[in-house]
Amino acid sequence: MSDLSHPLRHISVRVPWHDNGWNGSVCKDPKFNTACLKLKNISDSKDEEAEECVKGLSFQDLIARDVPFPPCVNERATFMADFDFVHRKRHPYFETSPRTHGHFRPTPLRHPPYGAAALPFRWMMRSEVFGDPKKVSPASWTGSRWTR
Repeated sequence: MSDLSHPLRHISVRVPWHDNGWNGSVCKDPKFNTACLKLKNISDSKDEEAEECVKGLSFQDLIARDVPFPPCVNERATFMADFDFVHRKRHPYFETSPRTHGHFRPTPLRHPPYGAAALPFRWMMRSEVFGDPKKVSPASWTGSRWTR
């Protein structure tokens, strides 16, 4: 067995179902791809009529035609695309929390070929974002490794 010079890591990335192999295109039959509706970020903004008009087209074609991406792009539906592209991302809290996140502007995110933008799962857990009252409070950290 070889000696590894770095720790072994595992990553899981959630992707929505795609009827054309996640190849960087709109689904061939968007109205019949109901699996993606299980993901709230897609179901809340899916426009089946708009997707039907561009079904099967490459996202490169959508860019050339200045057509908005379907919401599945935000959920990594392009991770097997053999081309790179740039997608302008808006912070998810921009509209719902303008006092704290309204200053964030849309940001270009380059997706490399066969790439997927991923978030650590822990970051999405409410207890990690807002704190878990069941965990030890900061007041008990005095003299611990947290305050050194």
